[in-house]
Amino acid sequence: REREPRSRFKEWFNELTPEDAKLPLDWKRLDSVPFQKLLVIRALRPDRMCGAMGNWIRQILPNGRDYMDCDGSSSFRIILQNSFEDSTSTTPIFFILSPGADPVKEVEAMGKKLCNLQSGTNYWNVAMGQGQDVIAMAKLDIGHREGHWVMLQNIHLMPKWCIELEKKLDVFAVENSHPDFRVFLSADPSKGIPIGVLERSIKLTNEPPQGMLANLRRSFALFSKEDFEDRDAKVKSILFALCHWHAIMLERKKFGPMGYNMKYPFSAGDLRDSAQVLYNYLEGSSSVKIPWDDLRYIFGDIMYGGHIVDDWDRIMCSKYLLYFMKDELLDELEMIPYADGKLSWPSPPPGPHEKYIEHIETMPPESPLFFGMHPNAEINFRTVQCVQTFEMLLSLPGFGAGGGGGGEDENTQSPMSIAEQICAEILEEVQEKKFATDDVGRSMSEEEKGPYQFVFLQECEYMNGLVYEMGRGLQELMLGFKGELTMSEVMEDLANCLFAEKLPMWWVKLGFASTRPLRSWRANLQDRCVQLDDWINDPLNIPKVVDISRLFNPQSFLTAIKQLCCQNQGLELDKLQVFTEVTKKEAKQCEAHSKDGAYCSGMFLEGARWDQASNSLEDSRPKEMFTEMPVVNCKAGTVADKVDKNQYICPTYCVPIRRPYYVFPAQLRTKAIADKWVLAGVALILDIGA
Repeated sequence: REREPRSRFKEWFNELTPEDAKLPLDWKRLDSVPFQKLLVIRALRPDRMCGAMGNWIRQILPNGRDYMDCDGSSSFRIILQNSFEDSTSTTPIFFILSPGADPVKEVEAMGKKLCNLQSGTNYWNVAMGQGQDVIAMAKLDIGHREGHWVMLQNIHLMPKWCIELEKKLDVFAVENSHPDFRVFLSADPSKGIPIGVLERSIKLTNEPPQGMLANLRRSFALFSKEDFEDRDAKVKSILFALCHWHAIMLERKKFGPMGYNMKYPFSAGDLRDSAQVLYNYLEGSSSVKIPWDDLRYIFGDIMYGGHIVDDWDRIMCSKYLLYFMKDELLDELEMIPYADGKLSWPSPPPGPHEKYIEHIETMPPESPLFFGMHPNAEINFRTVQCVQTFEMLLSLPGFGAGGGGGGEDENTQSPMSIAEQICAEILEEVQEKKFATDDVGRSMSEEEKGPYQFVFLQECEYMNGLVYEMGRGLQELMLGFKGELTMSEVMEDLANCLFAEKLPMWWVKLGFASTRPLRSWRANLQDRCVQLDDWINDPLNIPKVVDISRLFNPQSFLTAIKQLCCQNQGLELDKLQVFTEVTKKEAKQCEAHSKDGAYCSGMFLEGARWDQASNSLEDSRPKEMFTEMPVVNCKAGTVADKVDKNQYICPTYCVPIRRPYYVFPAQLRTKAIADKWVLAGVALILDIGA
C-alpha cells in the first residue's frame, strides 16, 4: 500500500498532457485551485508549463480565449484594416518586420481601395538610410498639412534620427494634423527605437503564430473565400494540403536540431507563390492525371527548397511532399504521417470554404505526431521554453524582488575561491598528461605505420595541444590567485568560466566538439585519455572496439577504414563508402578485432531506439531521449547504386546540436518505411553530453 501513491503519481507524470488530467489522491482538489496546480506542474513536468499557463489564462481572464488566440485566424490584410480603423492622424502604425514580411504592399493595396492612393500625389514612401532623413522630414510636413499617407521604412537604420522623429510627431500632435494624415513606420526589432514612438503607435507584426492549429488558420486565411470558391475541387484539396504542409514547415523549427539542422525564413510569400504555381498548372487543364512529380519538385526544390541549404533538411522536406502530394489526397488522406493509429485527422472532402474552416477547428490537440515525430520530441524544446519564460519573468523590474532570509552563511565561499579550488583540481588532472608521440612514431617502421596509426598519432597530438594550453593557462591563473602575477582580462575570463562551469574560449577552440558543462567535460577528457593510453601501450594495434565518440576527429578514423580497404583490395578511395552492420554485442563482449573493418562504439540513437531482438529500429519508449547502440561493425565497400528499402540512411553527428558536426551516414535496418524515421528526425549522436 505504501507504493500505491508513488505508482499513481507516476501514472499522472507519464500522461501526454498532465495539465488536463486530475492529480492523484487528495491532490485532485487542486483542480478547483488552478494556480496551485500550476506549481505542481512547474515542479514535476516543466515541459508542459507554457501550455498549462496558456490554458490558465484562457480560463481565468474575462475573454481569456480571445486574448490568447486573438487574430490567429485572420489574414494580415484584415488585421491591417482593423488597425487602420483604430488609427488617427496622431497614431502611427508601426510594423515590426519579420522574415519574408512585406507590409508596404499591403498598405498600398489598402490605400488604393480606401482613398485612391497614388505614389507622388497623396502617398510618400521613403526607405531610410544615409541622406534620407531630410527627405523624410519634408514628406512628413507635406502629409501633415495636406492629409497624405507617409511610409518610412527601416527606421532602425537611423537610431539618432528617430529621436528627431519623436519630437516631430509631438509637434504634429500639438498643431492638429489634417484628419486624413497617416504615418506608417517599419523597423527590425531594435533597442534604438525611442520608447515614445513605440508607446504612441499601433504595433503590428506578421510573424507566424505558435502551434499547428494557429499556423493552419493563418495559412488558410491567406486565400479569400471568393477566390477559393472559384477553384476546382482537386485544386481545393491540394491547396488545403499545401497550407497544412506550410504550417508544418513553419512550426517544425520549434524542435530545434531535431526539427532542422539550420533555421530557414519560410514565409507566407512562399505559400502564396506555390499556390499560384498550382493554379497555373491545374486551372483549365483537361488532363485527368495530376503532375505530382512536377508539383513536388516546384514546391520542395524551388519555392521552399530555395531557402534550404542543408542536404538532410532537403531530404526531410521532399519526404513530407512525397507523403502529402499524391492521389490519395483527393479521397481521404491521413494528415498525420506514420502515426500508426495513435492520432488521426483525415483530409477533408472537397466542399465549400466554410467546410474547410470547420474541419480546421476539428484538429486534435497539438502533438509531435503531426510532424511524424515521437511524443518525446517535445519534451526538450518545451523544457527549454519553460526555462526561458521564467528567466524572462525574473528579469522584469520588481518581479524577483523579495525579502531574503538571514545573513550569508559564514562558510559560503566567494566566486574567486571556488574558481581557485576548481583551478587546482584541473591542474592536478592534466599537468602530468603528455603523450610521447615522437617516441612512438620512431618506434614503428614506415611499413608498420598504417592508416590507423596515423589517426591515433594525430589524436595524441590534438590532446597534447589541448592539455598544454590548459596547463599553461591554469598555472598562470594560480599565480594570479596567489598574488604573484597581476590578473589580466584573459585570466579573469578564465576564472569566471571555472566558477560558472563553462568552457574557456581557448579550450573550445583547441578541444573536441562538446555540449557538456565543465565538470562533465573534465570526466569525458579523462575517458578520452584512457583510450589514447591503451593505444600508446600497443601502437601497432588499435583497441578491439574503438569508441569513436572519444576522438577529436571521428571522420579521420572512418577514412582510415576506407584507406585500409584500398590497400588490401586495390580499390579507388573516392568510390568507397563506410557501411555499418549493427552487432548484438557490447564492447566488453568483443574478444577479437573485426575481420573486415573495425568495431566501433559510442553511438546513441535520438528520435528512435534500437531493438536488439528484431535487430532493427523501433519507436522510442516514453521519456527515453537517447538509447545506446550495441557495437557497430564499420567496414568499407563500393558505393551502392540502389538504397535497400529495408534500410534507413541515418545521419551521424558528434553532438546533439547536430550541424555543423556531421560525421557520416550510417545504415540501420528498419521494418517500417524509412521515410518515417526521416520525418522523426532520427539521428546517431556520438557524445550526448550525459
